[in-house]
Amino acid sequence: MKYCAFISYCRGDAAAAKWLLRKLETYRVPRRLVGTQGTHGPIQRRLGTFFRDREELAAGDDLGAVVRGALADSEALIVICSPAAARSNWVNAEVEAYQRLGGQERIFAFVVAGVPGVAPSPDNCFPRALIAPDARGKIREPLAADARRDGDGRHRAFTKLVAGLLGVDYDMLARRESQRRIRRITAVAVASLLGMFVALGLAVTAYVARNDAARRQAQAEDIMGFMVDDLRHKLTAVGRLDLMRAVDDKATTYYATLHPRDLTEEVLEQQARLLVGIGEERTKEGQQDAALSAFREAHERSQTLYDRDPANGHRLFDLAQTEYWIGWVAFQQARYDEAGVWLRRYRDSALRLAAMDRNNLDWQMEVAYGYQNLAILDEKLGRYASAQQTVERQLALYRRWIAERPKDLSLRYQAANAASWLGTLSLRLGALHDAEDDFAEMVDALKLNVAAEPANTEWQDAIVQGFLVLADAQEQLGRRSEARASIDQANAIAGSLVAHDPANNEWRLTLATSVWRQAVLARTPAEAAERLDTALHLLETVQKVQPGSEYVTSHLAGVWNTRAKLALAHDSPSDAQDSAAKAVAAAQKLWDGAHSEEFRVLLAQSTLTAGDVAARYRDRESARAAWERARDLLEEAANRAEPLPFTRLECLVNSLYRLGDMDAAEPYRKRLEAAGFVPAEPFARTAGL
Repeated sequence: MKYCAFISYCRGDAAAAKWLLRKLETYRVPRRLVGTQGTHGPIQRRLGTFFRDREELAAGDDLGAVVRGALADSEALIVICSPAAARSNWVNAEVEAYQRLGGQERIFAFVVAGVPGVAPSPDNCFPRALIAPDARGKIREPLAADARRDGDGRHRAFTKLVAGLLGVDYDMLARRESQRRIRRITAVAVASLLGMFVALGLAVTAYVARNDAARRQAQAEDIMGFMVDDLRHKLTAVGRLDLMRAVDDKATTYYATLHPRDLTEEVLEQQARLLVGIGEERTKEGQQDAALSAFREAHERSQTLYDRDPANGHRLFDLAQTEYWIGWVAFQQARYDEAGVWLRRYRDSALRLAAMDRNNLDWQMEVAYGYQNLAILDEKLGRYASAQQTVERQLALYRRWIAERPKDLSLRYQAANAASWLGTLSLRLGALHDAEDDFAEMVDALKLNVAAEPANTEWQDAIVQGFLVLADAQEQLGRRSEARASIDQANAIAGSLVAHDPANNEWRLTLATSVWRQAVLARTPAEAAERLDTALHLLETVQKVQPGSEYVTSHLAGVWNTRAKLALAHDSPSDAQDSAAKAVAAAQKLWDGAHSEEFRVLLAQSTLTAGDVAARYRDRESARAAWERARDLLEEAANRAEPLPFTRLECLVNSLYRLGDMDAAEPYRKRLEAAGFVPAEPFARTAGL
């Protein structure tokens, strides 16, 4: 046939088509593959010639005849896929024409934008003919080389496409390409040495030498692009972090040698991607200062690129990511003012990005992420009302997007998380009914996901968490029977998850949480004791695998505290004292590591119970000291401009009542009462000691 392939594309993808045509026509097959047998015949040194319809139409008088003839004379059809291509009647007609010629198995999709998939969506990139049902009514998603940055990337996508055209295994071709790059590195080094000697003796060849240098730099940039993208991802996947660090160091050293005049846009992009990758790895390793240095370097390069082309959304997206990472590291280092500056920059960049393309959901969702980060910062600083308002804006976005994309399960899952976060903030503010509504919205959304994909364990694990937080709100409102029903549903699903994979530590922890909550809400002491023993066994098993987990330790403290209360109620002094001491020790360890609101309340609750145990067995001095410490922990204000967090109030009222200071407790008791809070046991109106 005359053509190796016919390239079909829409006018909006002309730049991508031109780039692909140039790469295909200049591609040289690795020497060791030439002459071997591919699926479609012997492999030649070159791929051959290609027909790019809108470039060659001027040569024919009959547009339809030229295109049909070229399609019939092409061994393959390459479809450049994007949302614009999916809407193009011209591209769709070319695909249908090639299918009628019997070429269904020789159609290759090359994705440059949009979302690959068969479900109807404004972001879908496949033309209708590519995902049309076959004779049996079955829809098959075409195999595609995904050239998007968050897909295969241009380099790997191009290699996949060439492997398909040649009829060879992709991994084999990729290995040959890697070997050729290694030979190029050697050739570049040798050529550099020869170039230096030749340049010394032959001044007349200066022009040629400059061209050689430009070519070598292009080759070096190609190699560095491979190292920064493909090689780093592969080394991460196989766990070779030591080699990945070596790649990072080599690439960084190379970039440091470049003169400012050599910093092309491609080099700057490579540098920025490399530095962000290095920063992410250093963050995982706990090297926050090194991570921050890398993110700041990446930001400087991304800012330069964006300033050169402020209308380029991809440049703005990359810049926004560096702003987020700098803010997040500052947050982790407790530099909250600086974190606020950078996280607000990220939010503002996300708003500008979303305005550039209202149909790009990925860009729109950056706004939601921007709101979420600021809400986390406000929550950390005790600004719960501000955090609540921010999350409400975030959730409003998700609700709108879900109305537009009701079948997007991942989007609904993120909306459920936002509803859960809003419910948690409502609890902090004492809006118990609002919290219940928020948690119910979370559960209802996740029920839809579970119904759509019953085997998806991610949805099942999430709905367990939803039932647990919903039960918490129901219990605080005094509806203990409803809370028990929610906990029982959580327990049933968590049990099935553990039965499915007994080695999954996260699921065992979730099951332990639901069993513990069953003990708290148990109808009889015997049921409570049995549930506590089961929860304790599960948590100790989990702790053997995750000995340093704060989450596991906090649950252990809670279980020991519940056990101490149960022993105290049944007059078991040794068990009550032992359990209370273990609860306080676990909570104190957490508090010493991080003065978080959760750990503050946990330590106060455990200390209050320890005081109750001491008082029961006539150690009045220890009891008063424990109650006073619980009171002092809870009365300390993280933010003087805000009232005390609602989650502290029940324990604080009990502490003050134990100390005989009912007058001081009264404002807090009234706040609880106004919110509809119903304590498990009435507040003891006694003078304590």
